[in-house]
Amino acid sequence: MVDASAAAEVSAQETRVPGTESQRIDEPVFGGQMVVYEAGRGNAREILLVHGIGDEAARDFRDHIAWLQKSFHVVALDLPGFGASDKANVLYSPGNYARVLKVVAGRFLHGPFALVGHSMGAVVSLRYAAAYPDDVLRLALVDAPGVLHSSSTTSQYLARFGLEFVPPAADPADWLVNLARKLLAPLQQLRLDPQVILSSAQLRQSLLGADPAKIAGLAVVSEDLHLELPKVRAETLIIWGAQDTLAPLRTGKVLALKLPRARLSVIERAGHELMLEAPERFRTVLEPFLERGLPPAPARAAAPLTKRGEGTCRNERNKVFEGEYDSLILDGCRNAEIRNARVRELHVLESTVTLDDSDIGGGETGLYAYSSTIVMTGGRIEGNVAIAASGSRLDLAAVEVEGREAAVTARQRSYVVFSLSRVRSPRVRGEVHEFYAVTAKNPL
Repeated sequence: MVDASAAAEVSAQETRVPGTESQRIDEPVFGGQMVVYEAGRGNAREILLVHGIGDEAARDFRDHIAWLQKSFHVVALDLPGFGASDKANVLYSPGNYARVLKVVAGRFLHGPFALVGHSMGAVVSLRYAAAYPDDVLRLALVDAPGVLHSSSTTSQYLARFGLEFVPPAADPADWLVNLARKLLAPLQQLRLDPQVILSSAQLRQSLLGADPAKIAGLAVVSEDLHLELPKVRAETLIIWGAQDTLAPLRTGKVLALKLPRARLSVIERAGHELMLEAPERFRTVLEPFLERGLPPAPARAAAPLTKRGEGTCRNERNKVFEGEYDSLILDGCRNAEIRNARVRELHVLESTVTLDDSDIGGGETGLYAYSSTIVMTGGRIEGNVAIAASGSRLDLAAVEVEGREAAVTARQRSYVVFSLSRVRSPRVRGEVHEFYAVTAKNPL
């Protein structure tokens, strides 16, 4: 224990966040000390700000505390391992950080509060809102990394910290082509699972250099939230930079689909650090939510889909398909896109395709995939056999898959990553967040 003076207010020279008062306090989760910042004391409404990875820590919010403190009692912190807080070789996981937030909330906040998390801090905030739903009045998530299954991560988030456990990719095909080789072992050279590394002080030291950024980064992309998201009761605003290359917009779309009360707002011409890159536009999106919550969902009748009959794509690039098809055949097509479509029978041969918000199936088999790469977000695939694959790679996020006889069959070994998806078949039933190698003898 430290003496009482250690918890006293930090001198003005030590205050890293302009316009705030700061205290250094003991935190029992990691056994060190951390710095907490306050502004707008006396305001009845309260808000807690949670930063992402980086030594700027709570300073990431410096452009916003000035306007927030006019209406809110603002509390921010340097999470342990970052900023002016203590650093150690410990497990800086979202779950542990959520426990740190509980300590801070119990000491500095007095009732349900707004919770805003950026990047890693967004994942920590999700953990907190799921574990302590009565504490969180409104939840704002900004550019959250991870969330999808670690084998499905298409961002360069870990590369930012000098880690290459997750393959970087500009084009989903680039990394999915090597799915089996690269993703069956997150550390392919050492054949070690991330959880093994994270749970061992010796491995954190030898493989990660006991670097808090590397430890926290690996923990974030390894986090499994599929059982936690349904527990979040607070209204949730998801804010994303359209040009975020570290946490792809796809993740924001999945969160909006899977959280019980959520809306996605995209800020154009902004990347991962959108609070700093576009502070005024960020405020324009966040402030109304903090004041009034989510607006009512617009009452829009679904526009009827244009009937297309049969569609084909042969040896073309960047073709887009929308509407209703009896059958659609993609043969040798690169970067094809199917969106807002209904396809009774989809054949994909030696092609790469993304599907968004589309329904596939209605007959014997919904999707045939031969030597292809398929990335699907939202929507549904159904059939007696929902997916018949052969030598293919499929990445399905927030997708419903129903196979009355089988969800996925494979004549030749194929790989399927499910992120926060719902699967119903004789062999698999329920919410699925898993990586599967599917063979003729091992269907799903």
